[in-house]
Amino acid sequence: MSNHDTDREQMHNQDRHAPNPDERGKGLSALIALLGLWLILQAFLFELAATQVWNDVLVGAFLAAIGVYNYSRQSNKQLGSMGAAIVATILGLWLIIAPFVLGIDAGATETANDLGFWNDIIVGLLAFVLGAYSAYKIRDWRQDAQRPTA
Repeated sequence: MSNHDTDREQMHNQDRHAPNPDERGKGLSALIALLGLWLILQAFLFELAATQVWNDVLVGAFLAAIGVYNYSRQSNKQLGSMGAAIVATILGLWLIIAPFVLGIDAGATETANDLGFWNDIIVGLLAFVLGAYSAYKIRDWRQDAQRPTA
């Protein structure tokens, strides 16, 4: 076995044990976590109905946890969890829909202002896009890590 073959085998073994040596995706995960923290904070800043406050706090906590979880994985040179990114995408969709279910004209769950209504839609769109893009990139990076080196 030549020295070149030994180096290639060591690099392949290193990639298998650390499939994300460049810690790719940390920025996306951090943004998802920050969206979650913002959602929690804004629930107390804007005049929202109790139902909408609970929705924003719970969804925000989940988004923050997902972002921190994937950030932690990526900091440890692992790929982020595609499942977690998909959950962030689904939560983003829920945030887009929730204002219409819990929103301005929903009777007992009426918001005191339009700011909370539009904030949920904008944060939902951002969470949807970031979560979907994160899942897409994780899938690509997984495929790259599984390809045999020539």
